[in-house]
Amino acid sequence: MARRLTEELGLIVVLKGSRTLITAPDGDWLYEGGGIGLATSGSGDVLAGIIAGLSARGAEPARAALWGVFLHGEAGKRLSHNMGPLGFLAREIPDLVPPLMRVSGEA
Repeated sequence: MARRLTEELGLIVVLKGSRTLITAPDGDWLYEGGGIGLATSGSGDVLAGIIAGLSARGAEPARAALWGVFLHGEAGKRLSHNMGPLGFLAREIPDLVPPLMRVSGEA
């Protein structure tokens, strides 16, 4: 489905599930991290905000999607490690993004 949207409409698609598929005109990627705790109300909105913020900083759309998925997932991993796999809130995700960007070298 994601690949079809990309092929027919030229979209970059982020298809969330236990794994995240990102499709773009120049390739497909799979992110297998994150964790079940990200399946909480508002988490997808946070992901969209991260991607939009990266785009606003000048990242090309596919790169913003890839980095957004990675940062969102890694924030979920950290929250799971610190708080347990379930029970954290979407509003707790954004605070972890800047430190993750510093570690990854994207800041």
